[in-house]
Amino acid sequence: MGVYLSSPFIGRMVDCRGPKPTLVFAAFALTAGYLIIRAFYLSGTTEEGLFERFGLPGLVAAELLTGMGSTAGLSSAGNSVAKSFRKRRAAALSVVLSGFGLSAFFYSTLSSLFLHPRHRSSSSHLSSPSFAPLSMLALKKRAPESDLTSDFLLLLALGSLVSMLVGLAFVRPVLREADAAKDCSTTGGEEEDEVDAESVAAEIDTERPDSSPSALASTERTPLLRSQSSKSTSSVVPDRNITGLALLRELDFYLIFLFNGLCAGVGLCYINNLGTVVRALPSSSSSPAPNPALLQSRLVSLLSIFNCLGRLLSGFGSDYLLHHRLLPLPRVFWLPLTASLLLSSQLAALAVSSPRALWIPTALTGLAHGCLFGLSGIIGLERFGIKSWSQTNGVLALAPAIFGQSTNLLFGTIYDSRANLVGKARYTPAFWMTSGMALCAVGVGAWLAGGRSEMRRRAG
Repeated sequence: MGVYLSSPFIGRMVDCRGPKPTLVFAAFALTAGYLIIRAFYLSGTTEEGLFERFGLPGLVAAELLTGMGSTAGLSSAGNSVAKSFRKRRAAALSVVLSGFGLSAFFYSTLSSLFLHPRHRSSSSHLSSPSFAPLSMLALKKRAPESDLTSDFLLLLALGSLVSMLVGLAFVRPVLREADAAKDCSTTGGEEEDEVDAESVAAEIDTERPDSSPSALASTERTPLLRSQSSKSTSSVVPDRNITGLALLRELDFYLIFLFNGLCAGVGLCYINNLGTVVRALPSSSSSPAPNPALLQSRLVSLLSIFNCLGRLLSGFGSDYLLHHRLLPLPRVFWLPLTASLLLSSQLAALAVSSPRALWIPTALTGLAHGCLFGLSGIIGLERFGIKSWSQTNGVLALAPAIFGQSTNLLFGTIYDSRANLVGKARYTPAFWMTSGMALCAVGVGAWLAGGRSEMRRRAG
């Protein structure tokens, strides 16, 4: 919940102050959050333990810190990339988002390679030179030799800190501080006809020695916000800066919010309950039963990889088709395709009767989920403007929080209510529910792609 609920506020901070202050906050929040969770874990449930003293609220506060830190880091990087690239903005954003989608696979691989007992010295715990710093930072009360949770939490804390420090060293704000302060002092929500993504780019280009009028005229025109007249003589079409309460007056905002919520709710429901599905399905008699924990770990890695591929595919693919010379395809046409892919993943999950076959719906869900998050940000930018994009994107990020939590609760309710059944019968109604949600998302995506002229405007 910390990831989604903090998005509008952190997005506002990024829009106003630039990426560096939020990267500093991200470094602190992520490191502190994971170290506090680790301290809770090490102290156990004894009378002097942290959980006994602070209870569940203390642990929840630490979890919220990690969520807010993740949002701050991602929002800072995304904002900088979106304002630094114009013609291939979606492709550039997809690279940043793919790293976010691949994080689970990255850290699980590090844990498997370096923290697994078979890679440790039999004489001492974390005695190798490469892990000497981890040993020095460890608390006095150590976890059992066979328990890797403590070391994994420490790896997450230090890995997050290093990542944010690297970003702090290399990320540069595109807008000048004076411009950012002016943006935040505006009424927030009024459409502005004089400043847009292209004029910002043109302003930056004028400061370069090799700038020329012809170079400025070649800047990319925001494809979804061009005038309906294909014969417009202006090469730069004013962008819109719709944010705050003005979003509530836009039908497209509700449609995009609904589409994001339906798709994210389906994807998060599958992701969060994958372990339950693995344990519910019986193994076939012709093959030995797979280890549930090992199978779940492999499926999570597969999901993470395809999530990354989906974000890259949607970014590079939509940019390529958008700028295709023969038949340019507006980016919004990817929405019904993404929802259709998600629908196919849920139907595949309904057809699976063996845990070994779960790789098919898992890969499809990861690919569709990645496409969704690779597209939602750039479509919101092109529809509502770049100046307050981080805040607007944060508001749209509330949709996964609402729909994701709702579908998770419904899945758990359905699963618990059918405790007298075994196998896939315990969760089949839940997947029929998510299939219906995906079908509704196909309809909403088709409306956005074909029925909303504002979302399909292009200049000739």
